[in-house]
Amino acid sequence: MSQSGPSRLALAGRFLVLFGLILQAAYVYLRLVLHGRELWRSTPERLVEAERRFARRFVRVAVRFKGGLIKLGQVASLRVDVLPESVSDELARLQDRVDPHPSEEVILQLRRELGGTLEDHFGSFCREPIAAASLGQVHEATLPSGERVAVKVLYPDVERSVAVDLAAARLGLWLFNFVTVADLGQVYRELRDSILGELDYEKEGRAAEEVAANLARDPEVNARVRVPRIHWRATRRRVLTMEFIDGVKINDLDALRAQGVDVQELVVWATRAFLHMIFRDGFFHCDPHPGNLLVDPEGRIGVIDFGMNKRLAPEVMHMLRENLLATVGRDPVRYAQAFLQADMIDPGDVAAVEEIARISFDPAYFNLTPREMARIDVPAMVRRLRTQMKQVKSFRLPDGLVMWSRALTLLMGLASELAPGIRPLEIVGPYVLGFLARPAENTPGAA
Repeated sequence: MSQSGPSRLALAGRFLVLFGLILQAAYVYLRLVLHGRELWRSTPERLVEAERRFARRFVRVAVRFKGGLIKLGQVASLRVDVLPESVSDELARLQDRVDPHPSEEVILQLRRELGGTLEDHFGSFCREPIAAASLGQVHEATLPSGERVAVKVLYPDVERSVAVDLAAARLGLWLFNFVTVADLGQVYRELRDSILGELDYEKEGRAAEEVAANLARDPEVNARVRVPRIHWRATRRRVLTMEFIDGVKINDLDALRAQGVDVQELVVWATRAFLHMIFRDGFFHCDPHPGNLLVDPEGRIGVIDFGMNKRLAPEVMHMLRENLLATVGRDPVRYAQAFLQADMIDPGDVAAVEEIARISFDPAYFNLTPREMARIDVPAMVRRLRTQMKQVKSFRLPDGLVMWSRALTLLMGLASELAPGIRPLEIVGPYVLGFLARPAENTPGAA
């Protein structure tokens, strides 16, 4: 059976294109440094435009090549502590929507994985995909019993393209690790683990089942949120067959109004489900964007696509607990000590982190609605924080924090877009209080 994956020549060309992006990023950074040292004078507008040109080129390359590039861009867009605002804004437009793969190649992949013919596993199979993303695409089908299912198929040999993307990402992050505050080596490791995890659909199926079991412990959330059942007889590492959830995206406001549902209430319950994962379970879906949240005809929220998931270690949970206690108490000293105890900073950087906390704890930013947040000069606040972060010389990210931040940032964006009148503390409060009340089980060294 013929293979349809990229040739070695195509992979080499891919790497050269990505290496060109790295060189462009280095050029932009060099201009910024020389401008700051008054060795290459330029206007702020020209510098920002150079940053935007790089980000736009990255987006074009990611959409063209698919693979892991779209995922890399999506996560990078949230790192406002590392990337300039102009770059983050452009990358934020990068959507995981790409042209589908030829159906014949995907069906060959399906037959290789399951064995036999399509008729051996499905009563019917729609050759046209209902969704296509950077690593695979989804087809609607029925089981021999007649039950509707969604069949997710990994693109043929996409692993080879992802390996090239990760090699380029590792090189780029290694080069820039010398000039940033955050430990980009840890950022790379989290990106690598996340993307490689998305190439294993059996792992994704197990993650979906674990989340479903965890959410079932809260009857209220369980009644309003659903996770698709996994059909293991037609699931392999590169094929995932799951219950078909017939619904519309949570941001399809016209369809939801026609359905007569309260969008703000939907956002509240979706947020509660993810807060349950994050604060009660320590195992969570990392990608709560509108494309992964469907509203079924009964008004329940279907959470799909569990490929990007993360489990936090007990010591990371403990650090987050101390950090939250310091934030709630507006205590810069305790905030810095939480970083020190978690070995995220060296003792010499404690004072600098305390100052970061004082900026973050400005009363003007406390318990605001998304609408009120929109009126704040957020870029100015980010600039203040970024300037202060440059004073920290030893910052190291613990495993899981990148994805934890991603999930919370996406939840905030969802609320801002669809339910700007809700007050975050009214929803987050009970979960945070419960999280803070259970220190022993996640304290380092606890039995």
